[in-house]
Amino acid sequence: MRAGASAGNAPRAVIVVLNLPVPDDHRVWAQAQALRDDGVSVTVVCPAIRDKRPGKATIDGIDVVYFPSFEGAGRLGTIVEGAWTTFASTRAARRALRQPASARMVQVCNPPDMLFRLLSWARRRGCWTVYDQHDVVPALAGSRPAFQKLERLFLACERKTVAAADMVLTPSSEQVERLRKLYGREAVVVRTASVVAGVRTQPPEDEDTTVLGYLGVIGEQDGVGDLVEAVDLLRGRGVTGFRVEIAGDGPALAGVREQVAQRGLGELVHVRGWLRPEQIGPFLDEIDAMTVPDPDIEFNHYCAMNKVTHAMARGIPVVLRPLRENSRLVADSGVLAKDQSLPAFADALETMIGLPQKERAAIGERLQEIFEAELSWEKSSARYLEAVSPARRG
Repeated sequence: MRAGASAGNAPRAVIVVLNLPVPDDHRVWAQAQALRDDGVSVTVVCPAIRDKRPGKATIDGIDVVYFPSFEGAGRLGTIVEGAWTTFASTRAARRALRQPASARMVQVCNPPDMLFRLLSWARRRGCWTVYDQHDVVPALAGSRPAFQKLERLFLACERKTVAAADMVLTPSSEQVERLRKLYGREAVVVRTASVVAGVRTQPPEDEDTTVLGYLGVIGEQDGVGDLVEAVDLLRGRGVTGFRVEIAGDGPALAGVREQVAQRGLGELVHVRGWLRPEQIGPFLDEIDAMTVPDPDIEFNHYCAMNKVTHAMARGIPVVLRPLRENSRLVADSGVLAKDQSLPAFADALETMIGLPQKERAAIGERLQEIFEAELSWEKSSARYLEAVSPARRG
């Protein structure tokens, strides 16, 4: 059955996400498509940012409500943003949930963890309530000096959100263990959205140059500035035959561009900005290895990072710092820095640059095998639908 406003009394799901619109949020969009294909009438409520306009749209049979929003800067701006998005998204979600349906589900996605009142309201009205914990918000707050005083508040909000949910989802085994320890709650691991799988579809332009890539958010906790510092260290050591391509957007993007310019690294480091979904495949075709420079902060240890799974799905070797969840993902494959320090990360990059192409290809093949056996969206989507789909609850 085709989802949307004409679906009548079909099972209905409303997914609320506060920090990204669809289809830019690949995880949420993949979940919405899976529910649609399961015979569910799907509405996604999300902010009108990143060139999206407020209003309603139907995209590929999925109803989307873009509520007016903005991206706050600093602690005060972020608090105001959180309060506004909570109010606006709750109002839109309640309207969508009042539409006729044989069974209803509401799924809230963080950050932030501010929609526990919506979950409680929906549960009282017979909806199946789902909390999809994208990020561990208290740990994220604790990693940022400006937000550390709010960490206890965020922990209280997280506790209320967990309590209001019939089902909890996470993308990370580390998050599952944390939720079990803190709240005695089990969670279903939904690893990743659908990613661009396959092999390189075009040969590298220059086989003598190793192209290292970064793909993802560029924020304070993502370590892209450390990647630039590591490149500067390699240049100082006289390492040649490589360049770095950085793709992504976020609050630290301007600072990274300035850092590259100040250090005179423009020939070695190219900063592209945000990629549209159709640009991700060609980007992955260009690179020989994915870099994961995220530093040693508590928040990062919980993250199953999309750049890692994108690389694994494509058979691209990964060079990374030894964060717990990422280390689990790659098992004993990839090039892992010996510790979390910047020189150790530079050492790992140098090792990757020096590997023969045959060895890099072998690493990529092992990572792709792990992905297909354990991490693919086909496996995660089956767990997702079994856990949350109102079409399966009657």
